[in-house]
Amino acid sequence: MTPNSHKPFALASLAVLASLGTAGCLCPPCPGAVAAGPAAAAAPGAPAPAATAAPAATGSRLVVWDGDSAGGGAQGWDACDQKPGAACSKVGAAPGVGVNGGIGLKLHGEGPGWLGMGWNLFGWYPENAGHDMTPYSHLTFQIRVEAKSAETGPEPGSVSVLLGCSRNKKDSATIAVEKFAKGFGDGKWHKISIPVSEFTKGAGAGFDPQSFWEFRLGTWSASPRNFDIYLDDIALEKQ
Repeated sequence: MTPNSHKPFALASLAVLASLGTAGCLCPPCPGAVAAGPAAAAAPGAPAPAATAAPAATGSRLVVWDGDSAGGGAQGWDACDQKPGAACSKVGAAPGVGVNGGIGLKLHGEGPGWLGMGWNLFGWYPENAGHDMTPYSHLTFQIRVEAKSAETGPEPGSVSVLLGCSRNKKDSATIAVEKFAKGFGDGKWHKISIPVSEFTKGAGAGFDPQSFWEFRLGTWSASPRNFDIYLDDIALEKQ
């Protein structure tokens, strides 16, 4: 399966951020791909497993990535234009940056234009892997934004989340983080809780919530930015 190429965005609007999934990479190997722990790999010529979605947890919360005990095979993609002054995003799992001092995701963004990442919870293998979101009411995650000033931090209104699914490779609706957490850019940890139903509205009508496998976050600014966004404890919850 040939990966799609990453394309930086050219308009500062949430409608443009909705195209992140199209710009993202859905299959490995991916330009700029980074791994978080050992990813599963198929033996040459081995048939793909018949299983589709990962089973839902019996409780009220399913952690899909926390860097410590869940999502060890995850891999990510980012986009960095090597031209001087151009937009550059770098994402990776890092020790000591998580919400409780453990492993967390760190997205560093510099420059004007689109800055963002994708985090495939299964490392793109098997191709039909995915989590079933339907037994849960909300997608939750922790986020912390760090920048020297408001001018260099991401524009709060443009920071958005988009999900990818494995079954039909359709993208979810794009959700503005600020809608669910005013003032989240204050340098502190914030738990974001987004109803699962939000992701299947409008442009997300084709998204398959039974095969959720990729979490994406992006922001856009016409002026140069320089910031770090930390993410942790991506989970599905019944609320």
